[in-house]
Amino acid sequence: MGNASFLCNQSRFLKGDDFLTQVKLTNLIKDLADGRLFSADRLTAQTGDCVGIIGANGGGKTTLARIIAGQDDEFSGQRHVTADVVLVPQLAPMDGQSGGQSMLARVRRALAQRPAILILDEPSANLDDNHQQWLIEQLRHYSGLLLLISHDRELLTAVTTAICSLDDHVYTQFNGNFAAFNTVREQQRQTAQSAYRQEQVERRKLRQAAQARHEKAAQIRRGSNRMSAGERADSKSVREQNAAKMERGARVFQDRADRQTMTVKPHEAAAMKLLASDLPPVVGKQLITVRNLHLKRGKHELLSDVNFRVTPGERIALAGPNGSGKSTLITAILTGQVGTRLALSARVGYFQQDMVAALPLTQTVWQVISAATVFDSNRTRQVMGAFGLNARFYNRPIAELSGGERVKVQLLTILVSASNLLILDEPTNYLDLPAVQALEDYLVGYPGTVLFVAHDQVFRDHVATRTLVLTNRQLRDPARTAQGVPASDLPRLQFEYDQAMLAPELDTQRLQELRQKIAALKATL
Repeated sequence: MGNASFLCNQSRFLKGDDFLTQVKLTNLIKDLADGRLFSADRLTAQTGDCVGIIGANGGGKTTLARIIAGQDDEFSGQRHVTADVVLVPQLAPMDGQSGGQSMLARVRRALAQRPAILILDEPSANLDDNHQQWLIEQLRHYSGLLLLISHDRELLTAVTTAICSLDDHVYTQFNGNFAAFNTVREQQRQTAQSAYRQEQVERRKLRQAAQARHEKAAQIRRGSNRMSAGERADSKSVREQNAAKMERGARVFQDRADRQTMTVKPHEAAAMKLLASDLPPVVGKQLITVRNLHLKRGKHELLSDVNFRVTPGERIALAGPNGSGKSTLITAILTGQVGTRLALSARVGYFQQDMVAALPLTQTVWQVISAATVFDSNRTRQVMGAFGLNARFYNRPIAELSGGERVKVQLLTILVSASNLLILDEPTNYLDLPAVQALEDYLVGYPGTVLFVAHDQVFRDHVATRTLVLTNRQLRDPARTAQGVPASDLPRLQFEYDQAMLAPELDTQRLQELRQKIAALKATL
């Protein structure tokens, strides 16, 4: 990080004429048995800063937090921390609580201690929208030094005043909030791409010039076809001299071409286009049908009289507070509870966080994913690369992966499987930011059907074509009519019209009926 410190120009605490430095790390190096985990030349932070710590899964963010908290002393360099540190870890014993409830309880206890330095590791994982807003407000009003490890874009945007980014095993610093950091990073990416493309154009021109001179030299040596044998013999020495000049010119151009590429090629994950033919075919107009469903947890009623349908090609988000019944509803659908029906042609790929524990620890990443995929090796590697699992991960045993890396592996075994209906329960938890973006892109381009739960509001907004909201033991469906209120038929009719237009065979009579009903309803508004 050079001499930069990871702090914002705002919220600095003065003590006399000096800043009160609470955290200072100098020439920090953390090595593992298999090599360098990360390094940082200089990191400092002061009271009032909220530093977002971001980077790829397995890169050492939690390890950095433990070093700052004094829980890991196996490093080289200097650690200077002038106040007590409270670290709220990513994972902890649940004591019968949900993941969200456990994290909330631990954050509340930590805040109640009023620590001078607070480190939170993925605090928004498993939190519903209301509790995420509560967390944001609490952190905005926290007056100490906050170090926040997170992949939650909404949280990072709302509270950070500085960003500490881990890239290629090195921590770097940005003095500004998460939105500004992303803007600068995108500008840097575009500049690097432009520079690389320009260098490649120049290199190509130089190589073409060198090739043209090689060809001209060969032509000079051959001489003209109209030369007599005597003329050819008499001009041989001159032709050889001229050809040699051409060859020297070619070498000059070739040497310039070889020295031309100074910019490292920017990494870009190749986009993968899935086709409907890649998935098992779907028969019928509904993949999921739920009618008059009542759900209970023990004696407690979760949902009453739930009704909705999922048609092929939709991407449905389930939203609602913790404990509202989202995961229980998914379980009811998967187990065929009375009131639910899955189409016979549905081939379900199901993901939820608890499945990660079942990964075979002795198998390698490639063994696990290749056993699940229906794509060829090249396309499978393409998807893996988009999620940050490149060639260096192929032969790594699952046991050596971080928690976030294991989540990626488990999720990928679902995404590349022979499924036409993906049911994903909190797939973004513990994924790094590039992987969340890769998942967004994958699902938006997915030709099958998706039903998912995600508390990441940005992710939900980007992916979902429709959101079902569970609240007060009811399910609100924008595609369903509210009985007795004719005007509310409009969203459902428009949805049915859109689906009818996308059908392989157009039902012109049905389309006309829908157009007439839509026009009649609009006339009453």
